[in-house]
Amino acid sequence: MDVYAEVQSSDPAELINSPFGGRYCGPIPPRRRISLYRAIALSFYTDKNSTTPDIFEGRYAFINESEYEIGQPVIGSPCSYVINFAQKRTGAIISPTYPGAYPKDMSCTYQFIGKPNQRVRIEFRDFDLFFGGPHCPFDYVRVYD
Repeated sequence: MDVYAEVQSSDPAELINSPFGGRYCGPIPPRRRISLYRAIALSFYTDKNSTTPDIFEGRYAFINESEYEIGQPVIGSPCSYVINFAQKRTGAIISPTYPGAYPKDMSCTYQFIGKPNQRVRIEFRDFDLFFGGPHCPFDYVRVYD
């Protein structure tokens, strides 16, 4: 099964231009997927010579995208935000498709701006990035203070 989770257009002809989200086979189901935009597409293929009675089963739900709007969006980026103390004093920060698998080749920024004499506290409650070695050569979160 092929998954396209970054589909920007609901036109099926545009699917070919969407980033490929992953190919899955075997008995282990893929992690939860949440679309980056308003559409997601699955392609299912079988070998005509062999099939089994139980192929796959899953669930879907349409969820409100406001859950993923963390602050003021940065124009030109699907996942960068400026969070200003005057608009929101507390809240949650989440990766673009949390708790599902995250898209490939993403660069997101979250900039927190407080007033004078304020500090910003950040606490991670769930953290599962690909570990490529002790120096994090692939996926990482970088914090600037």
